[in-house]
Amino acid sequence: MTSGTAATTFVTGAAGFIGIELVKILVSRGHPVFGLAQSARAADSVRRAGGIPVIGDLLEPGAWQDEATAADWVFHIPPHPQPGPRVTRKRDAAATRARLSMDAHLLDAVATGTTRRIVYVTDASCYGSRGSRRITEDEPLQPSEWGRCLIPALERVEGYLVCGLPIVTALPGWVYGDGSWFLDYVIEPVMKGRPVFQFGKTGPLVSPVHIHDCARALVHLAAHGETGRRYFVVNSDPVFLSEFADLFARAAKRRLRVWPLPGAAAQYLLGRGQADYIQSNAVFSNVRLRATGFRFVYPTLEQGVQQVLAAMQERTG
Repeated sequence: MTSGTAATTFVTGAAGFIGIELVKILVSRGHPVFGLAQSARAADSVRRAGGIPVIGDLLEPGAWQDEATAADWVFHIPPHPQPGPRVTRKRDAAATRARLSMDAHLLDAVATGTTRRIVYVTDASCYGSRGSRRITEDEPLQPSEWGRCLIPALERVEGYLVCGLPIVTALPGWVYGDGSWFLDYVIEPVMKGRPVFQFGKTGPLVSPVHIHDCARALVHLAAHGETGRRYFVVNSDPVFLSEFADLFARAAKRRLRVWPLPGAAAQYLLGRGQADYIQSNAVFSNVRLRATGFRFVYPTLEQGVQQVLAAMQERTG
């Protein structure tokens, strides 16, 4: 692949929240995109985004591995394990095995090809919380309940690096946009006049990133990231979790109804793993990402929320 030549790309999790936006950006920049899809419905989503769907499952070897091996760039966005209402050693072990299996089926396959860059996407929760202090990528991992099943996979990545795979690791923070958790827990309740759940007065401090900037950053790291390094993909300024709903309600000119709940209720409603995630500070530094030359289109939560609302209004006419 010479300078100025579009890279052939392969995307796992292509029909997911981040994956669809990533496919759209890659296609808009002229890259041929093959997206792994588990079902006909997922394949339709990839096709509508401009990609070429490849039917397959990360948990099962198959013909999809040939497409991955042939790609110049590979973006690996596996689904986050769902720990269930109770975090148990058995569930943790099952989630860990699933993640290791998904990684191995992809990375072992591309190790036999000529892939020039692999962007490996994982959850920043594997770093845990350090209060309000910004965490850097070089700090030791102190995973939350939600993120501890990801640690063996990250350790395995180090082994693949030793074997020569050109892996860059991306760790997005709280990714928001017109979909996923932001749609379920902010947009729909606000627009339908339902209360928004809030654990504590403001919720924890978190590092957000707009879905468009998140996907743009992944493409940027494929071209400019340094092999073997980890990069937090987050805005510069952390926000309280309650600000997501507050800013959206004000932008939409809707009354915000809040249902305040004690912290103990989170475990009952969400399960211990997700409760730990949604109540823990998640503040990360993006200095390393910005040092690569990346610049945000939506550098603040307010700007990003305005875009989400404008996109909703354009879609509904």
